Amino acid sequence: NLESAPPSKHPRLVSDSDDNSAMSVLIPLVTVDGRDSVLLTKRSIHLRSHRGEVCFPGGRKEPGETTTETALRETFEEIGLDSKNVEIWGHLKSVIRRQADFIVTPIVGHITDESILDRLIVNSDEVQSVFTIPIDELARNASLTKFNSKKMKYTLPTFDSTDFKVHHNASGEYLHSTQRVWGLSAVMLHQALTLLNPEVYKHDLIVKFF
Repeated sequence: NLESAPPSKHPRLVSDSDDNSAMSVLIPLVTVDGRDSVLLTKRSIHLRSHRGEVCFPGGRKEPGETTTETALRETFEEIGLDSKNVEIWGHLKSVIRRQADFIVTPIVGHITDESILDRLIVNSDEVQSVFTIPIDELARNASLTKFNSKKMKYTLPTFDSTDFKVHHNASGEYLHSTQRVWGLSAVMLHQALTLLNPEVYKHDLIVKFF
């Protein structure tokens, strides 16, 4: 499904090529307690930008790197997940940031052993918490939000979850009982779920990406 996705007319998605990407992130899939799930992180509230937001691990490309290498390196630096424990399935269409200043490529990978999540070494300067949300929970709780800017207008889902499993949370830091995925991360999550599990996640009928 990742390879056969048709061209998209959604204004936040660009192309199948990641040549112009300045950043990439890893969308880690993993089975936790028998449920197919997605791993996410919550950024530290002590960061200058995007603090406290839920996102996927990732960051800026370094010279000579591919987008996959960037996503795996940044994931290891942020949460200590070694690339040898991630099976790369492919990349999604790149996504334009809301500010339309640069492009981010999502890389889909599968964590082969859920017990690895108990041995993560998390960089507390960047990441407050690491948790997983079951795909069926995401499908049940997707809602819609509309964005209007000078450059584009579009509709995206947001995901509010109370059913998630915490694998790490920084000592002394409060973690709310509801976690929200929105913005750029929601674009990528919606795209992934539409392609990876259309039998469960049917919101592509509402927010048409392809």
